[in-house]
Amino acid sequence: MQLIDGVLVKPCKRVVNEKGFLQEVLRADEGTLPELGQTYFTQTRTGIIKAWYRHHRQIDTQFVVGGQMRLALYDDRATSPTRGQTNEFVIEASQPLLIRIPTGVWHGFKAEQSDLLLLHINSAAFDFTDTDEERLPPDTDLIPYKF
Repeated sequence: MQLIDGVLVKPCKRVVNEKGFLQEVLRADEGTLPELGQTYFTQTRTGIIKAWYRHHRQIDTQFVVGGQMRLALYDDRATSPTRGQTNEFVIEASQPLLIRIPTGVWHGFKAEQSDLLLLHINSAAFDFTDTDEERLPPDTDLIPYKF
């Protein structure tokens, strides 16, 4: 799959032993650490779709902590070399991936098979007076993807 321009997909190391496991997410020495504005978790019930969102200043980075999600991205940026392209990822906690979504890229997800626990690492803190967030409904005809 050709990734949308600016999207980062990083497999994350899991160290398993007889006591359990240690799950890496980000390391300063690997060069993927984003500017940190806010980090939080969300829980999404099985079957729920949260779509579509895009930001013009904020970079979103997501990591599945529990459950499984189907993440879809759509590039509608006028000057992007991948304009019109979609990417789809099925990500689960047992096969950890970190996904960074650049500004201007529409994104949404569906919690599949079980409730989803998702870590969000954003480059800017949420501002209730200036949300930097556009939204479209999950079934919009403006994005060529159906959950």
